[in-house]
Amino acid sequence: MSQPFKIKRYRRCTEEALKDALSGVGNGMALCEAAPVFKLPRSTVLRYVEDTTQ
Repeated sequence: MSQPFKIKRYRRCTEEALKDALSGVGNGMALCEAAPVFKLPRSTVLRYVEDTTQ
């Protein structure tokens, strides 16, 4: 018998934490350091950093 479908829940990140993480990376903090400090996924921080540099 097949397994029931699970709804994927996305983590919510606040705009304030994201802005703080981006400013931290802009001021020289490493991306892998900024993500856990601001409790954000590393891939999310990376995506926004790449968007701002283009």
